Amino acid sequence: MTSHITTYYYSASGPTLDACAFLGQRYDEERGFKPFEGECWVLSLRPKSSEGLTAMYHFGSTGWLTRLWRSPTGAVFASSTTDSKVVYHPDLHGDPKHKFESMKLGAPINGVWGLDDDFVLAWGATFEGTRHVFRYDGKKWKELPAPDFEVRAMHGLASDFVYAVGVGGGVARWNGKTWKHFPSPTDEVLNSVFVADEDEMYATGGAGSLLEGSAHGWGRIAEGPVPGMPLLGVAKWKKGLWVAAGQFGLFKRVGSQDKIECIKPNLPATDLDVREHLLISCKDRIAETADGKAFVSGGRDFLLNSRAGDKLGKII
Repeated sequence: MTSHITTYYYSASGPTLDACAFLGQRYDEERGFKPFEGECWVLSLRPKSSEGLTAMYHFGSTGWLTRLWRSPTGAVFASSTTDSKVVYHPDLHGDPKHKFESMKLGAPINGVWGLDDDFVLAWGATFEGTRHVFRYDGKKWKELPAPDFEVRAMHGLASDFVYAVGVGGGVARWNGKTWKHFPSPTDEVLNSVFVADEDEMYATGGAGSLLEGSAHGWGRIAEGPVPGMPLLGVAKWKKGLWVAAGQFGLFKRVGSQDKIECIKPNLPATDLDVREHLLISCKDRIAETADGKAFVSGGRDFLLNSRAGDKLGKII
């Protein structure tokens, strides 16, 4: 029986569609993605000489690249849980002599996020249950204290104002020295967090909860379109709250009401990044909007089509 190969895009990061980097997986659809059986790639989109965008490969691995973050200067950091490392490149479209570097850390790394080249956080946990957070200062990595739950996402405003969310509904704020933990209205896994300002933050849950937080506490404000199905990402952009609901599309909060509505059902949104534009990771492409009304995308099925004749796991 011939296996069916499929692909999945996730974790796009950058100011605009033509200046972003993202991750893509290629794997046997029946077995699902499994490290060392499938592939993970660091990809990017660049303008063509004519109209439109073209996708490019930069780095491939049979390990599991879990998350990518692009710094304001264009440096790319991608976390790897199988190799206990972060892979780094100073500029994907800069000097071709620059190669990806592997930054070995002391634990499987489940995610990475930062403020700038001198403040990058990576986090992970071991099979034994020990939890780890590392900070990169532009030169080296140093281990920091970790929250008392397994972290799934981080976001913040400054090096002394970062929120982490994760397993068991865990929510904690880093003040530069210690973590302050907050009671949570849910025990589901929280998989994304967005800090809009010091008294406004949001998180999404693996069972569909949309949470809103303040300096004083957290509460549930909405549920996903299908009970029990996850919401995958959240971001505040141009005064609106945007929510990635996977196969159900891209949603937006209705004003300040405690409900969300579908804006783009044809965008299976898996992750969000907001800087200049709203950048939307989708299973088969990366999309963006500059105004919240008109949407464009690039890289549609690039990984699926460009490697259609290549044996699975053959990294060049």
